[in-house]
Amino acid sequence: MARTELKRDLGLFSCTMLVAGNMIGIGIFITAGRIYQMLPNPTAILSAWIVGGLLSLAGGLVYAELSTRFPRAGGGYVYITQAFGPFLGFLAGFSSSMVTIPGTAAFLAIGVTKYAGILDPFIAKSVAVASILLISFVNDRGVLKGAWLQDSFMVLKLALIFGLIFAGFLLGHGSFSNFAVSTQSARPMLFAFPLALIPVMYTYSGWDATVYVAGEIKNPSRTLPFSLFYGCLTCMIIYLSLACLYLYALPVNAEPFVTPENKSRIVTVASQALFGARTGQVIGTLVAVSVIGCLSATILTGPRVIFAMARDGLLPKAAGEVNSSFATPSKAIWFHGLWACVLAVTGTFDQLLDYVTVPMVFFAAINGASLILLRTKNKFDPGAVPYKCFAYPVLPVLFILGMGWIVINTAVQNPKDSLWGLAIVSAGIPIYVLIRALEHKKDTPRLS
Repeated sequence: MARTELKRDLGLFSCTMLVAGNMIGIGIFITAGRIYQMLPNPTAILSAWIVGGLLSLAGGLVYAELSTRFPRAGGGYVYITQAFGPFLGFLAGFSSSMVTIPGTAAFLAIGVTKYAGILDPFIAKSVAVASILLISFVNDRGVLKGAWLQDSFMVLKLALIFGLIFAGFLLGHGSFSNFAVSTQSARPMLFAFPLALIPVMYTYSGWDATVYVAGEIKNPSRTLPFSLFYGCLTCMIIYLSLACLYLYALPVNAEPFVTPENKSRIVTVASQALFGARTGQVIGTLVAVSVIGCLSATILTGPRVIFAMARDGLLPKAAGEVNSSFATPSKAIWFHGLWACVLAVTGTFDQLLDYVTVPMVFFAAINGASLILLRTKNKFDPGAVPYKCFAYPVLPVLFILGMGWIVINTAVQNPKDSLWGLAIVSAGIPIYVLIRALEHKKDTPRLS
């Protein structure tokens, strides 16, 4: 008999590694320089990482209740649909499944080649495509195989990152006096701080990873909240440690930090200051491993949104089928993988990723509002055992306000990014209208 449902195979360790692995990718190695230019003050820098971490923890607890109310594949698309209806749910799913997640996979695959030192454009794109296809193949063979691959990269990644942190503070040529050095920000702190939270939240993005595979998790009412909390906490500790290491290596007014070409190379610049000029290859290997791990986590989670939307009739029906041999959303995985390959080959998606953080934060705020509405309606799947969000309703309200503050401030201070983000989301509107029109036409009886 053909299998129609996904298999619940994922445990707490794999889910925690999935959250942390999806968060710790290339962001902490490239966005820190941009943050330092916006907030050339050590206290403000560390505060931004703390605020971003607390927002991700709050989001994790909010999503923990949402995911246990509806323990099925799809993530935020499912919760927004349940709370606000199919139209807004479709826009959320379209934004993540067609733009943000496969675009991130393409960006990460290209990032692997960059930090691996592959300079030839044709070879780099070939390796990027091969990486996406290989990881998609492993995930297609079963969720446990995908999780095993992700767990392996995550353990190696953590070993390398903690090795860098301990070696930097114990053996590196840095100074704690750098923490007392600051310069004047180009914008007033009231406006500069929330602007800096955009790259911070991009770096923390992925804290909701396990909600996308909720339909494949054992004991979801326990595993989901614990994995989200432990994953977010682990990531927050690592990010703060690396931020401190960068400051220990060089003061914020040091020439390498303020030079535009070094803005995305802060880990290399800091490591060279700590250990000497010959550390570049070692650091490149560290970042490449980190990026591969994040790419693996992205390919594990992304297709589940496509799968859920196809099950609801909002994407082609075939994408909602389950592979009878491996119990995976096979066609959704390959659709996601091939689309990510197209984006990787075109090579035009790097700049777009700067813009999709705004809709990502926007829909995160909508998900916070979804929890309040679903609590009011007392709505959840039959048989579900919802986790109760800590400090409700204060925590969800603070999460919504924090995310809303970031979006509104960015719209005022940097409208170009906001308009691009709005355009990305708006592109789904005519597609939704067309799908609904085709459904109506199919359901309308013909006169004989």
